[in-house]
Amino acid sequence: MIETAATDLSVTAPRDRESAGLRVAPSLPDDRPAVRDLILNSGIFGAADADCVDDMFLQSLRQPSDDNYRFLSCWEERLPQSPRMIGFACCGREALTKGAWDLFWICVHRAARGKGAGSLLLSEAQRLAIEDGARLMVIYTSSTDIYAPARRLYESQRFTRVAVVPDYYADGDDLFIYSKRLKQRSN
Repeated sequence: MIETAATDLSVTAPRDRESAGLRVAPSLPDDRPAVRDLILNSGIFGAADADCVDDMFLQSLRQPSDDNYRFLSCWEERLPQSPRMIGFACCGREALTKGAWDLFWICVHRAARGKGAGSLLLSEAQRLAIEDGARLMVIYTSSTDIYAPARRLYESQRFTRVAVVPDYYADGDDLFIYSKRLKQRSN
């Protein structure tokens, strides 16, 4: 089943990329261990996922370019031991397209979920894409219950589920594809 919705080009988080003691900034090389730790302790992802993200992070460092992965780190700055990284996102251009971007990963520490970090990261990913001239952002995610909060996040930022691939990840684990138009169609 394909769902459609009216095009909405808005990005819903604050434009200053700071909100309620949270700050999002481009990831730095020193963020690598914290990114891996977030994945491994997420309760969602495993070691293979951590290895994949680590490879993507290393590639972004070795070959920095506009056409490579872009990592964002979210920092909580209101704690006594702060700042501490509580989330990250990885996004970037989709090869062989004209202006399509993917959100490859988004992960927020368990204790920080529901406090705006995911929204801030997703909004910043969209802002980067728009700044780069992107016309569309696409997200692949699982249909399983553990991914329900992520799907609610995407829908809260007006992403629309546009396709379902049954049994994609495993039997009973469908692929949901979300997209959002970031730029009006050119005539």
